[in-house]
Amino acid sequence: MARKTNPVKTVNKLGAKWSPDFDAYASGRIRADQVRCVLCQHSPCNCPPFGSDAYLALINKVHGRRR
Repeated sequence: MARKTNPVKTVNKLGAKWSPDFDAYASGRIRADQVRCVLCQHSPCNCPPFGSDAYLALINKVHGRRR
């Protein structure tokens, strides 16, 4: 018998961070365009360009890393 895995637990183990609005979106209480970005916390997202030093600094901040 195959063991059932919980996808949320699996993603969390990988260190994923979720938008604070994800549950509201998944339950249909808000639209996708109302979901705040997990990095910049804005809707719509206004993160710095992907891969830039400022973008990587946001990732480190969200994950609690000092670099």
